[in-house]
Amino acid sequence: MLKKIVVLGIGVILLLGCQKATEKKYERAVPVNVLVIKTDSIRALAEVSGNLEAVNDAVVISKVSEELKEIRKPVGSPVKAGEVIVKLDDAMLLQAKKQAQAALSSARARFQNVQQDFLRYQKLYQQKAISEQQWQKMKSTMEEVKAGLAQAEAAAAQAAEQYQNSQIKAPFAGLVGSIYFDVGQLVPAGQPVVKIINPELMKAKLYLPDLYLHRIQIGQKVIAEFPSLKNKTFEGKIVKVDPAIDPMSRTFTAEALFNNNEHLLTSGLYGLFKIILETHRQAIVVPDNALLAQTTVTVNPETGKPTAHRRYFIFVIKEGQAHFQQVERGLSSGDRVEITQGLHLGDSVVVVGQRLLKDGQKVTVVEAY
Repeated sequence: MLKKIVVLGIGVILLLGCQKATEKKYERAVPVNVLVIKTDSIRALAEVSGNLEAVNDAVVISKVSEELKEIRKPVGSPVKAGEVIVKLDDAMLLQAKKQAQAALSSARARFQNVQQDFLRYQKLYQQKAISEQQWQKMKSTMEEVKAGLAQAEAAAAQAAEQYQNSQIKAPFAGLVGSIYFDVGQLVPAGQPVVKIINPELMKAKLYLPDLYLHRIQIGQKVIAEFPSLKNKTFEGKIVKVDPAIDPMSRTFTAEALFNNNEHLLTSGLYGLFKIILETHRQAIVVPDNALLAQTTVTVNPETGKPTAHRRYFIFVIKEGQAHFQQVERGLSSGDRVEITQGLHLGDSVVVVGQRLLKDGQKVTVVEAY
């Protein structure tokens, strides 16, 4: 009886072994897509959103309180340096200017008359034909007339300047960006009236996380994209870096400059700015979804502190089988990752179907890129 049981057990074992061998023999091949490794370029970017502003924009402030009478250059108009953009009511200022000029003419006439008397009295005093008291009185009159003339000249200059202030002029050549008042409105002194921009150059002040502080340098390239200007990119460069870090936001500022030769960029335009931190050429680059991550945790026996270790693997096809290969990552950009160790030129890397595989699995390559 015991002999029969032993024989039966051996038979079952042999049957199971044959079944497993048959399963292994007829193991289903998993369909996959692969990427054949070639050299490529990849660059690390720092991305931040921001707004453009003109490099030479200026807000012109009114120096007088008058009603806005005329807009000679509407928003968007090109202007030359010194050209009048907005004209304020100048009736009272013109009257004040004329009165000051009349007072100046009167002061000059009186000065000339007194000067003639002064020269005559000077000769008489030298000839001792008049007394010391008469001479001193004439000298005092001459000083008084001089002071009166200087005061009249200053008043006339001030009145002329105030009259000129009724004309809001462009401080430099550019475009009229904004006009803050309408015709008929009172423009108070000290208030902005117009904004002038130079459309040839644009800048963006970028607020970057402090982790990029030592990676942002003057001269680095910046690629800008704007939602309102689809399918267009603009290249600029970093021209200024302020290393002071804001303790609240943990950011620092960098300034990028862009040429605007086509006049497509405008002040206030919102966009995404990509600063090129580092570029690797002749690199091995794969899609990030080709990577499979494994995390292991080790515990320090002395402190009991756990430490996580993250490793990355890729399936490489060799002789119709998928092999689980550990790799080292380098730069990453978007959905692309540089591999610095573990892959070679010509390797076929699984990029579709990798999550269905196990080490040594048979595969069928559906498509190779």
